[in-house]
Amino acid sequence: MNAAGIIKLKEPEMMDLSGPDGKIYTGGSQQWFDGRWQKLSGCGPVAASNLIWYAGRMRAQSGEDFPKYYELMSQMFSFHKPGLKGVNSAGLFTSGILQYGEKHGLVLKPESLEIFEDPGKRPDTETVCAMITSSLQNDSPVAFLNLSSGTVKTIENWHWMTIIAIEPGACLVHIADYGAVITAGISEWLETTKRGGAFVSLAG
Repeated sequence: MNAAGIIKLKEPEMMDLSGPDGKIYTGGSQQWFDGRWQKLSGCGPVAASNLIWYAGRMRAQSGEDFPKYYELMSQMFSFHKPGLKGVNSAGLFTSGILQYGEKHGLVLKPESLEIFEDPGKRPDTETVCAMITSSLQNDSPVAFLNLSSGTVKTIENWHWMTIIAIEPGACLVHIADYGAVITAGISEWLETTKRGGAFVSLAG
């Protein structure tokens, strides 16, 4: 935890990528895909790529990040082929990651926390915040599936993103999305989301 009370990855600079335009981004962007369907539905593969990229410390030499990351996200798309409803569960997401790991000889142990559509079956804020905090303390970004934003205006519906830091007191998360960093309050999201979502990390 730093002086501002933010818990973040041990090497956050490993999430910095040189994009196709030469600018520096935080994590990847589905807009980097070539195909129209990939651009529309590629958020799950990008979030999975962010987790694998960071876990493998795959950062290339300056200026070479994009080709290497693009190869990874293209491979990941083949393991997370979105259906009509996209990659809309923790199970589908982790299955794709495990298939990628098996192909590449990697022992991956994803852990997940499902947020159910029924508010009565959802974990409380403390439980969710603890899972995110623990994952970051174990140096793993957290993939975040938001099926409904509720009253949280900063995040996109039906969308996977990557949590890279948290302010645990307020359970305010810092999220890499489309290569930029945004924030969202998890407590507000849990209270107002209509469909729920999931959290997945490689901290296991």
